Amino acid sequence: MISSTPQRPWVLYVIIFMLLVALTPLLLSSQGNAISSFGSTQKIQYDFTQPAAADLQGKEIVRVGVYILSVGNLDTKTGTYVIDFFLNLKCETAGCDPKDFDIMNAASKQSDLQTTDEDIAAGNYYYRIRANLQTNLNLREFPFDQHTLAIELEDKNKSRDEYIFIADPELSGIDSEVYVAGWLLSPYILGQEKSHDYPIYDASYSRVKFAIKIYHKWTSSFMKGLFAAIVIVGAGMLSFLLKENEARDRITLASSTLASAIFYHMTLTASVPPVGYLTYADRFMILQYIFIATQLFLAITLFLLQRPDNDTPENKRLSKQIHTTTRWMIPLGWILALITLHVTTFGF
Repeated sequence: MISSTPQRPWVLYVIIFMLLVALTPLLLSSQGNAISSFGSTQKIQYDFTQPAAADLQGKEIVRVGVYILSVGNLDTKTGTYVIDFFLNLKCETAGCDPKDFDIMNAASKQSDLQTTDEDIAAGNYYYRIRANLQTNLNLREFPFDQHTLAIELEDKNKSRDEYIFIADPELSGIDSEVYVAGWLLSPYILGQEKSHDYPIYDASYSRVKFAIKIYHKWTSSFMKGLFAAIVIVGAGMLSFLLKENEARDRITLASSTLASAIFYHMTLTASVPPVGYLTYADRFMILQYIFIATQLFLAITLFLLQRPDNDTPENKRLSKQIHTTTRWMIPLGWILALITLHVTTFGF
C-alpha cells in the first residue's frame, strides 16, 4: 500500500501570500490613477486674510494677486522650484507706484510688464513672471509628504508705515491647464499680509504671501515607496514556515532579506537631503530592520541549539518551543507594528 504524504499547510500560505502581492497593484489602481493636471472643473478655495483697518490709515494701499500658470522642477534636495505666474497690482490710493517690488524668496526671476497706458492711468499693473523660488520643505512624512509652495513680495524701498499690500482673491487664481510633474495640485490658494521686521534697520515692511499646495496621491506613494519593502520583508517572514531543524536555510533567507532591505532603504531615500530628523520612510525601514534582526537572531539561536555538541533532548525541546512560539508571534507583531506606525503618524 502506497501512503500519500499530506501537503504541508505552509504551501497554501505561500500561495495566498503571492496572490495578495500580485493583486495589490490592481486593487489599488482601481481607485483611480493620479492625475497631475489641475483640472478646470475643480473649484478653487481661497484663504485670504486682510490687514486691520487701523493699519491702512494714511498709507499707500496696493491690492495684489497672482494667477498661477505653471509649476515645475521641484527639487526636494534643495527646496527649489519654478513658478510661472501673472502678478496683478491695483492701486487703491492716488499716486501710488507699485512697480518697485521684490520677490523675497526668489533665487532668480524674469519679469515682463504687460500693461497698457490705460491700465497705468487707472493704477493697474500686470506682470508675467518666471521665478526660481526656494522654501524649507518639511519631509517628515516622506514618501507621503505634501508641500506648500509660496510667493512672497515686498516693496524694495517703502516701509509699512507708508505702504501696505492687500492680498486680493479677485486678482488671484490657478489656470485650468496647470501641470505639476509628479505631483497633484490642490485647488487652494493662501493669501496673507504681515509685517516683516528688519531690526538692524529699525524698519518693518509689508510682506504679502501667496501659497499653493501640492501632494502625492497615497496609492502612488505607497506603491512606489513602501510596497517593495513590504514584499521583501514579507518574503523573509516565510522563513517561519520552515521547520526548526532547517535553521541554516532560515539564516540564509533572513540575511538576504536584511541586505535587500538596506539596499532598498538607500534607494528610497536617495532623493531626500540629509535632514536632521527621521522621515516616515526612515521610521518605517527601522521597523523592518528590527523584525528582520529578530528573525535572524532566532534563526541563529536555533542553529546553535542544533549543533552536534548541543544536541541534547533539552535543547531539542527548547528549539521546538522557540519555533512554535515565534512562528506566529513575529509575523503578527510585524503586521500590528505597521498598523501602529501608520495610525500614530497619520491617524485613522
